Amino acid sequence: MWKKKMKKAKITELLFIGASLSILASCATTKVVENTDSSATIIEEEIPVVEKVRKEPKQISVQNTSNQQEIAFKELVDSLELKVTSRPKTVYSNKNFDSPYIVTVTGKDGPAKDLDITVSYPSSRTNDTITFNNIQLKTDSEGKITFKPEKSSFAVKSEVTFYPTPISSNSNIVQASYNAAVKAPYVVKSSYVTYPYGILYVYDFNEKGRPTTNNFTLLQSLRNAGVSVGNSPISDTSYFNKPVSELYAANHNIVGNMYNFLVIGSFKYAEPAVEDAEKSTATVKLVADITCVDMKNGNVIYKTSFEESATDKTKWNAEQKCRKLLAEKATDAIIYGM
Repeated sequence: MWKKKMKKAKITELLFIGASLSILASCATTKVVENTDSSATIIEEEIPVVEKVRKEPKQISVQNTSNQQEIAFKELVDSLELKVTSRPKTVYSNKNFDSPYIVTVTGKDGPAKDLDITVSYPSSRTNDTITFNNIQLKTDSEGKITFKPEKSSFAVKSEVTFYPTPISSNSNIVQASYNAAVKAPYVVKSSYVTYPYGILYVYDFNEKGRPTTNNFTLLQSLRNAGVSVGNSPISDTSYFNKPVSELYAANHNIVGNMYNFLVIGSFKYAEPAVEDAEKSTATVKLVADITCVDMKNGNVIYKTSFEESATDKTKWNAEQKCRKLLAEKATDAIIYGM
């Protein structure tokens, strides 16, 4: 009887183990490896690989506030009107401006108040190269700005520009600001062209490149512009081949400090005259070289060079016309550049 119970219990245990193994076999893949060295059997389990699921983050829409500001600014600028309502008169270098520039800014709703305006004006020059400086002013409750420059130490004939200050370096924004700009003359005459004025060592040259006579055309042009000048007491044209300092010394030995300035110059042919027999015309191109010297110390204060051309029925007429054009340009350069 005891033996029967033990046999029954052992059969039950084996059934339980068999069931457990069946359950494990259903959960994992098994691989049976026969061991050739022994009678034992090794069971290796392969663990199933669980694939990872990658979740893409949701896109969040962000408002481009910078772009919105630029759009609003451009719309504002396009509606603005800048107007120069007052400006100073022409002054001499090292003299105070008599009055300020006044600019009024209006928009579609009336005066544009608290708006930043950039002012660009000449700040220095070297011969014919002018450097500009920028400052920012804010419009008042009436949409106005007032700008009075400090006295200028140099002569210049240029402009001062007023435009809405761009809110970014975006080319479209900058261009929109420039499109709304308004300009006004910025004119300063040289103090050298006031009493006791100056003298000229300026000669006309012929087509062969030789000096002929004093340039009467420039002398008369300066006088017509209100600058009292006379010819240099030095008539020796060999000084064109010498340093400026020697010509200055030769003049200063004679006139001393009687004058403010000395102009050394030449009107020469830039190229041979062109005569058109078919059209019965002639064209002359001349070049002017101008050097201005301070008669107090011999310093070169201004240098410039420029060309002009003219066409007329005869070569002589074309040459005279061209010399007149050069003289007018030289007069302007001396008064506003020296």
